[in-house]
Amino acid sequence: MTENEKQDNWRNDVSASSEILKIKDGETKRVVFLNEGMKVSHPDFGNSVLFTISEEEVEKRFYVKANNFALLGQIKDLGETLAGKIVMISRKGSKRSDTRYTIKGVE
Repeated sequence: MTENEKQDNWRNDVSASSEILKIKDGETKRVVFLNEGMKVSHPDFGNSVLFTISEEEVEKRFYVKANNFALLGQIKDLGETLAGKIVMISRKGSKRSDTRYTIKGVE
């Protein structure tokens, strides 16, 4: 493979985004909310609420589907102001159909 072919190979550019919060089954992460969230719509993924969070001082995006009332309710229960709030986010489940997230504020 020539140097030019290496540069033009799209496979080198394909990787998981480090800008989106990723949590594996059974994992818990400590994050800080940086904003209050905003509604977003995507033609492929539907309606979501997008939060900007900080994980280990790296800014990331955290999407919550608009119909995930349990998780949005937990976020709402954190208080009127989210910006600056430190929370622990846990995930249980490995498939889309059985995945559940839990958010708890850290005092």
